[in-house]
Amino acid sequence: MLARINSIFCILLLFKGASSSHNVSQLACSLISQELPEDVYCSGSSEYSDSLASYFSLQEQELSPSCIVRPKTSADVAKTVSIMRGFLKQGGQFAVRGGGHTSFSGAANINYGVTIDLGHLNKVEVSLDRKTVTIGPGARFSQVWQVLDPLKLSITGGRDSDVGVGGYILGGGLSYLGPLLGWACDNVVEYELVLASGKIVTVNQQTHPDLFLALKGGSNNFGIVTSFTMKTYPLGEFWGGFIAYEATAAAQQVDAFSRFMGVEPYDPHAAMIQTYGYTAGVSVISNGLAYTEPVTYPAVFADFVDNATTISNDLRIDTMASFANETDSYQSYNQRQIWYTTTFAHSPKVYSTIYSLWNSSLAGVSDIDGINWYFTLQPTPALNNTNSLGLDPADKRLCIAMITAWYTNAADDNTVHAAVEKLFASIDATTKAAGVYRPFKYLNYADGSQAVIASYGPKNNAYLKSVSQRYDPQGLFQSGVPGGFKLSYS
Repeated sequence: MLARINSIFCILLLFKGASSSHNVSQLACSLISQELPEDVYCSGSSEYSDSLASYFSLQEQELSPSCIVRPKTSADVAKTVSIMRGFLKQGGQFAVRGGGHTSFSGAANINYGVTIDLGHLNKVEVSLDRKTVTIGPGARFSQVWQVLDPLKLSITGGRDSDVGVGGYILGGGLSYLGPLLGWACDNVVEYELVLASGKIVTVNQQTHPDLFLALKGGSNNFGIVTSFTMKTYPLGEFWGGFIAYEATAAAQQVDAFSRFMGVEPYDPHAAMIQTYGYTAGVSVISNGLAYTEPVTYPAVFADFVDNATTISNDLRIDTMASFANETDSYQSYNQRQIWYTTTFAHSPKVYSTIYSLWNSSLAGVSDIDGINWYFTLQPTPALNNTNSLGLDPADKRLCIAMITAWYTNAADDNTVHAAVEKLFASIDATTKAAGVYRPFKYLNYADGSQAVIASYGPKNNAYLKSVSQRYDPQGLFQSGVPGGFKLSYS
């Protein structure tokens, strides 16, 4: 009875004061509410407000969908997709949310459309032989590590406990195990997927090899994944953490990173992120280090820890959950966020110039209220041809660069975005001059203005479009799901 009352209330609220521009999504919400009376929430309900408030960035929190659907099963997702397909020609649109950690507006939320929040699809189930784990797209990595750590198992998974599983894996997925096992998407052995038709299919190398490849980096362009089955890897506690230095150590630390990138053979247990950070008038340089063996201060990281200007050091042997919680503690929620990315091949000629460019860029943003200006460099995982990312196996060592900028006021959006674009134009010019620029844009670090799918290269781009046309000829997950990185925009 309570569920039916909630459904009726939602329908009445949707049509109260409805305008012609919103009628399509409002009607869709009403039909979904009749199918899933306990799982559709409208403006004014606490569930609606709580869902919006839980997005990572303010830009996503500010959007107002006509309703939020929180399905509990794959069948619920299929019903919702089937209803939305019926409104495609009338302009009906929807967004799909896993964890909601992408920064730019409209990535996983929508104004005056339907937002499908997959948060209830959060299972983490280890197989009896412990060789695989099946995970729902709405799970956070805190939930994953809570299950796997006690079993001394791991996956190529998120390094931040609050990141959602769905978007992370569909975008590729960088992890501490990347140098050893590749991208997160490389380690998926099976997907459960709701197609544009509403049909639920099992996707693996045998059943749908075309979709299987397309989903490995192709994001939300082919349907809604309702579970991922991934290979597990035996891993107990390992060594890692963060070590930070005064800015006076920059030259030494930048040089250490350059040497680390050039070491041959590369130690597959060693993963790291170097960060140039600016907060409240203070610049620092820090390294996030991980060695996926219980080895204290491994020799491969010696250059990063032998320095008199250390201002903090929490390097230790610990669990994946502990390291992920620590990473999340450094995140700034409920702020305006801009992320941006580029990629280049290793060259010892470029790192000091890139640091100087970042340092010079501070002058253009230091007066912005609440500005935090963090720039990271990290090696890519092992390269292979088992995904749709388009990376060249001949490039044994690539570096992914990213800026994470957060600040207070919407009035500064254009200024911050312009400063970001200026910095990355200079970085790209530097790497092009050195002959090491690469077009690849890592989806999970990209800004909405960046042509991510095009960066996978013409061959992969054409392949992804052909798969989309085969399984979604009407383009429901193109024009009907405008968020994210679309094939048609590439």
